[in-house]
Amino acid sequence: MSEIGIGQRRANRNKSVRVRLSEVEFRALTAFATDAALPTSEVLRRLAREAAGLGPTFEGDMSKKIQSTIVQLRKIGVNLNQIARVLNSGSTPGYEPLLGGIERLARLVAQHERDLAELRARGRARGLRLVRTDV
Repeated sequence: MSEIGIGQRRANRNKSVRVRLSEVEFRALTAFATDAALPTSEVLRRLAREAAGLGPTFEGDMSKKIQSTIVQLRKIGVNLNQIARVLNSGSTPGYEPLLGGIERLARLVAQHERDLAELRARGRARGLRLVRTDV
């Protein structure tokens, strides 16, 4: 099972799906899960998440990169809160530095949003291709 890291919460998984498989399908699924060192339920959950466009499950280096991104986004949020606090206090900082900072933050947030949307879209497209493929 994957570890709970920065910015992650354990999902409340109270829904279940019952699936009938042939013997060959079941053996293939369990062999795949064994090779991946995951329980079959986690394999199915990850495939369902990716196919539904919820995004892939990250492990290893990619998980560390995502956690780093979450930390960066939190720092951006702190910066925005500091800007809002100064503006709400009635202080008027120099317009150009403030505008430049806000524009940089906006670009960073937009890039992170595009990156995550692309990951979700790629996973969903892959899931659709696999579902539509005749076996």
